[in-house]
Amino acid sequence: MSKNFFLRISWVIVGTILMGIGIEIIVSANRGFDSVSTLILGLMNYSTISFGRWSQLLSLLFLLLTFLYKRRMLGIGSIINTLLVGETINRTSSVIQSIAFFQNNSYASFSGFCIMALGTAIYLSGGLGSGPLEGMMFCICELFKISLQKGRVLLDLVIVAFGILLGSTFGVGTLFAIFLLGPMIQGCLSFIKFLKATTCFREKKKQLSE
Repeated sequence: MSKNFFLRISWVIVGTILMGIGIEIIVSANRGFDSVSTLILGLMNYSTISFGRWSQLLSLLFLLLTFLYKRRMLGIGSIINTLLVGETINRTSSVIQSIAFFQNNSYASFSGFCIMALGTAIYLSGGLGSGPLEGMMFCICELFKISLQKGRVLLDLVIVAFGILLGSTFGVGTLFAIFLLGPMIQGCLSFIKFLKATTCFREKKKQLSE
């Protein structure tokens, strides 16, 4: 396999790990959660399955639905993301929950969303398949003929509604996730593309000068 492929796999792995860390920080901060975390916390009221394991199960469900409707959106990165986010949460939860700053703290919640957005952008930059939630978003956009932004908001609202019906909590962080997380991810993606373009330009300039 080419060096470029292994580099892209590295982007997927690093981005996915950051996503898991960001999600765990958001949950520990307890100021409202991203949509999937809201649903998981509701489901945990009726089961003994851990947060990280629920993350993997829901991701597999979303992945299956995307595969049935729009399978071309998926790739090896989709599988890595599905399994590694939940595993990262399981592995880091005890450490993050032992740090006082991350407990019931609005600043910690914001930092968690920033880490999650950056991780998502890094993961997507690998270009090896959409994540489970992103795949569902594209399916909804195509099904209802709406924009990506509206599709993401609609998907998050539906998932949050199910979470609240199952007894999960709702906070300012939930609103932040629904309406601002998407633009944050887009901003991080634009910054990464700028860095890649700048690096490529410098390399070409160096080659020409040699």
